[in-house]
Amino acid sequence: MDQGKSKPKIYSAEFRESSVKLAIGSDKPITQIAKDLGVNPNTLPT
Repeated sequence: MDQGKSKPKIYSAEFRESSVKLAIGSDKPITQIAKDLGVNPNTLPT
C-alpha cells in the first residue's frame, strides 16, 4: 500500500515568508539555513 513515499509537508504562509526573509538576509549559507529549518535547500531563494 504505502510504497515509501511520504506526504509533502504543508507549511504556513508565515513560515514560508519568514524562511525566505531569513535566507535573503542571512550571512549563513542557504544549505545551513535549510538544515536549521528542516526544509530542502532547493525551496529557498539563492
